[in-house]
Amino acid sequence: MKADATTTPTPASLAARLGHRASGAIWRRARSGNGLWLAAAFVASGLRLLVRWSRREREVVYRSELAPGEQLAIRVVSPTGDRDAHASEQG
Repeated sequence: MKADATTTPTPASLAARLGHRASGAIWRRARSGNGLWLAAAFVASGLRLLVRWSRREREVVYRSELAPGEQLAIRVVSPTGDRDAHASEQG
């Protein structure tokens, strides 16, 4: 993803690019035959896979465009549906 005048890279995208470049550099050194770099390359690749697999998929529940003057109210409901306990905590 290239940044242009209208977009600013996020810290997450910068970290991802840095991790990708670092992983590539480690693999280049590992191919030179050094066992320590080979082990580091496997660990780095394993960590990248764990991060990729552990990402939570975001689900779009509702999408609509608001016209000028319209409002949107967001309500959070507990996953268990236990609203009485939440209301008593707020006092």
